[in-house]
Amino acid sequence: MLIWHSPMRVFSILVCLLVYGLLGQNITLLPTPFDMSVHQFRGTKGNTEVVVNLMIPKTLFQWIDNGENYEFEGVVDVRVFINGNSAAQDVFRILESAIDRPGPAERQISMVQQSRFMLTKGSAIFSAAITDLVSKHVHMATKNVIIRTIDDGYLATSDLLVCTFLKREQLVDENSINRNGYTMTPNPSGVFGLGRPMLYVYSEIYGLQDDDGTYTANYILFERSGKEVFQRGPFVRKKPGESSVETLGFNVMGLLAGRYRLRLEVTDDQSDQKTFIDREFFVVKEQSTDFNNNFTMILDAMENDELRDFMDIVGYFMSASEFQTLVRANRIDRIVQIVDYFEKRDPDRSTKENEFYNQMNTRLALADQQFSNRNIFGRKTDRGRVLIRYGRPINIEPYPANEDRYSYEIWHYEDSDDGFNFIFINKDDAGMFEQIHSNHPDEFRNYHWKDMVVRGSTNLIDF
Repeated sequence: MLIWHSPMRVFSILVCLLVYGLLGQNITLLPTPFDMSVHQFRGTKGNTEVVVNLMIPKTLFQWIDNGENYEFEGVVDVRVFINGNSAAQDVFRILESAIDRPGPAERQISMVQQSRFMLTKGSAIFSAAITDLVSKHVHMATKNVIIRTIDDGYLATSDLLVCTFLKREQLVDENSINRNGYTMTPNPSGVFGLGRPMLYVYSEIYGLQDDDGTYTANYILFERSGKEVFQRGPFVRKKPGESSVETLGFNVMGLLAGRYRLRLEVTDDQSDQKTFIDREFFVVKEQSTDFNNNFTMILDAMENDELRDFMDIVGYFMSASEFQTLVRANRIDRIVQIVDYFEKRDPDRSTKENEFYNQMNTRLALADQQFSNRNIFGRKTDRGRVLIRYGRPINIEPYPANEDRYSYEIWHYEDSDDGFNFIFINKDDAGMFEQIHSNHPDEFRNYHWKDMVVRGSTNLIDF
């Protein structure tokens, strides 16, 4: 029987809407300054146990001197949306103190935090928001995950969890992450190298025939091209029951820098049932401070659907011909074109950062914060697109709905002598505003937009 021990946390549960309800925050997103991974294990009563691991650097928090010691305080808010509906939430506080003022090395240390949920099968969105309660900075990350059903009726495995530390221990440290007697430090980034040379893998096997027989585990490492690098195994294990734990560790420093895929193959030697699970990870030989190198690695780590979503956001800034060229390109050329596009739009190439990229990240997070609902991210709404593309308007005129008209908003910008306006209408009273007019030269115009806000009007569009 597999059991798990929930880590003890020195924090308290806060009001659920605290993080997303803060106003006047500074928000960063894409890429996030913290790492998040989502892994699935067998749950109870037909549910799936989903584990969200966060690797949070202490640099996200501002240390303050309270007269007795130095401390920081933050809030972590992890939420789950399944099929568009809010399904679960875990909100907790992080508090740390030190007698002496922490130096740069101590500030670089990362903390591992974990949230666990029992969920049903479906398409899920996981979001994590980390708030520094001193500076009010909020850092956010999201992941799209398909929740699968793990049934004891057939041979199956959990996801492969990659770690920088893994040890079988009988005594459990109450402040560590422990699962089935294994103390571990998950590596949500999946990046290994000089600072993280050892890669450990943890997985659980379910649906073994409980017949005192054996099962065989085999590990195969592939390059991104699909070429096999090495094989560890086959390992013949005695079945401890209908479930078991599989672990493996190896040093990555003998590998070239790049993207790899580790596969675990499992065979029940009595029933001859087979299953396998894959996990990608990355090997880096040095930490580059060059934006283009880091940005290329970030894009390369994205799944195809994630890259397409990011392309859609970049398309807000591109001309129609630029975007069509990007869409028609293959994956490798898409990444090269995106990196080149951001480099050209960087207003100050003398710095290690790309200010255009940072500006887009801030606007993207604001759009998600202000305009998201349970069915769509704010970045994909009309108002979100305008906010990301043009920034905050200098003024918003709201016009609430009444018996004669729909609710609508007029956004004002001062990008020219006369200024630019954007008109958004809410016809379904669900908060989904649709852009119906703008006098910006790169946007569509509808000179009869005033007729569109009138209920029952048939004189709607005139371009």
